[in-house]
Amino acid sequence: MDIRQLRYFIAVVEEKHFSKAANLLHISQPSLSTAIMKLEKDIGIQLLERNTRGFKLTESGEIFYTRSLELINKYEHMLKELDDLRQKGNGIISIGLIESAKYWLPKIIINFKNSFPDIHFQFKEILGEKKVFQTLANYDVHCTITNQPIQFEEIEIVPIYTEDLVLVIHKADELNKKSSISLEDLSERDFIICKEGFQTREDVLRAFQHENVTPDIKFEIERLETACSLIEHGLGITILPESYIKYNSNPNIVTHTLPSQFLKRTVYFAYWKDRNLSPAVFELLASIKDFFIAGNSLKSQ
Repeated sequence: MDIRQLRYFIAVVEEKHFSKAANLLHISQPSLSTAIMKLEKDIGIQLLERNTRGFKLTESGEIFYTRSLELINKYEHMLKELDDLRQKGNGIISIGLIESAKYWLPKIIINFKNSFPDIHFQFKEILGEKKVFQTLANYDVHCTITNQPIQFEEIEIVPIYTEDLVLVIHKADELNKKSSISLEDLSERDFIICKEGFQTREDVLRAFQHENVTPDIKFEIERLETACSLIEHGLGITILPESYIKYNSNPNIVTHTLPSQFLKRTVYFAYWKDRNLSPAVFELLASIKDFFIAGNSLKSQ
């Protein structure tokens, strides 16, 4: 039994058809059928119950399929780790980012590169919990800066800072005339919010819920810059992370702090626990923690 046979078997199961699997694998159907029969002979277990309409997995086949997926994933992870080792001469760190991290991360990297001058950084914007998990699980990045409070035992998440979520409106908006603005004041305004699966959406809606207010959602977006563009053209209002607004300063939009204890979010440094990460990755984490512990609050930057 070898890796190639496992890939063949997985393809047959997932495509549910020998000819489709053969096309996917770029081999002939007879060759694929022969390979699967040889696999069954090698392990001494029938994996597929064949009939005139096709096949179905035997009970042993279902177990073998699950374990085959696990083995293939571990094998591919091993190859990526070996590639990391080959790349260590270049000192590569691949980081997943939320948009607002662009504001403060360069400040840390400036000092970090004094100690690690040969480090080569790769930045990938990764939004939404599903994407964060997938990129870490697939070893596409070494670590991720995220506001997703990930609840997977395979992933270590380290809180690095907490910030306010602030109201963002056009400079000509009538709300600017008010001495204070509440969530109730926003209930009949066209509201811009992140689409489902984004933690900022959940944080904002939770705050509205605690005030028994329902926002009139007119726009759902993925990128915060889209929300700012809509506001700049007078197409609505939104609530965004304070750090992003400071980074994305725009003379046509203004911010207001709202009186809600729920309009806050925590940002985390996340990595896959079982991955063999280089010391430089953990030095970067230490530098990030030191940066915020030293009093570099987002309000003062």
